[in-house]
Amino acid sequence: MKSNLHLSIVLGVGVILAGILYSLPKTVVNDKDSGLNSAEVVENSNSTSNNEGTHSPQLSLKNKIKADSLKALIRNQEENSEVLMILSELYAAENIYDSAAYYAEKKSVITGSPKDMSLSADLYFQAFSLSLNPVDREELAEKTRDMYGKVLNLIPSDLHARTNTAMTYVTSDSPMQAIMMLRQVLADNPSYVPALMSMGGLSLQSGQNDKALARFQEVLKLDPGNVNAIIGLAFAQIELGDKENAKKNLEMVLKLPLDEVLRQEVVNTLQSLN
Repeated sequence: MKSNLHLSIVLGVGVILAGILYSLPKTVVNDKDSGLNSAEVVENSNSTSNNEGTHSPQLSLKNKIKADSLKALIRNQEENSEVLMILSELYAAENIYDSAAYYAEKKSVITGSPKDMSLSADLYFQAFSLSLNPVDREELAEKTRDMYGKVLNLIPSDLHARTNTAMTYVTSDSPMQAIMMLRQVLADNPSYVPALMSMGGLSLQSGQNDKALARFQEVLKLDPGNVNAIIGLAFAQIELGDKENAKKNLEMVLKLPLDEVLRQEVVNTLQSLN
């Protein structure tokens, strides 16, 4: 299997994103059905003009009615942190992360809380991670850095903020900055799994498969059940010619609870090895 095919699979199943999303709040990364019919979600082909997002889809009708009511409330009264949080959660529930981040950011301005700043940063980061438009992605990367920067001004040792900030540079003009920042994180805490996962994914992406193998092995010593680390390890083994152990690892993954998309990618990879 060619390296570029591996990379597309890795990106698809989240080996690299696993590192950068590893410690996001579950409410941010939860992709489970929100109880709404996806057909109810109307895509908006135009950029939003109210700074809620870059090219966000609209809310489903059910949640749009709720959101409009809440927006009218904060237009007519002083902004309320609880209302802003509800708005953020409405957008996050439908995976409209840039808008969710916008309202979480407005809440953080009111509260001045590092927790609220971090939540907004996480949501901007999620939007950045999923964006396919280079212009939007860079704008979202800048917003992510700005919000994590505010967290780090208050808590300079925050490894989560430092790791995710580093990963915003991967698709920039300065990708080596990501590596340098991740190395600094690991110098401070060699056992920090998100940074190890990110380094493993980046090593795999750049064809440094022996280094990727070592990083994923480190993760599995710390967290033996880490599915993404097992998959990353298997991909590194494939690239290094160790197909038998790669098969064993992928077969082991199939025995674990998996998202159906991820399961199918693993099955396809196994079939390609036969």
